[in-house]
Amino acid sequence: MPKNAYGDEVWSTEEYRVIYQEDRKTTAVWSYGDELGHIFIDGLGGKFKNRGSYNGYWVQSTSSRRCDTYREGIDGEPNYHWGRFEITFIDPDFPSRWQAKFGLCDQNPT
Repeated sequence: MPKNAYGDEVWSTEEYRVIYQEDRKTTAVWSYGDELGHIFIDGLGGKFKNRGSYNGYWVQSTSSRRCDTYREGIDGEPNYHWGRFEITFIDPDFPSRWQAKFGLCDQNPT
């Protein structure tokens, strides 16, 4: 069963509002753009101190490219609109600023 996120981790980026939605075991699940898409971050789930760098992926219902392979979406269904995601926390503890890179499909994040 998903665990609710600790505190109110909400950030505003240049494009979207990003919300820490829940933990699925050791994976943190974030949403962005009023549920436009979701980000799954491996190893961040339940970690609120000594945060560093993490990898994951984003998914949304549509994007500029349909991938040849799929990733699981928020509903557990296959999704062909996804990309790699890398994040580094600037501040190690909650609340924290961060910087991230996104890629399309298996491309390296930029």
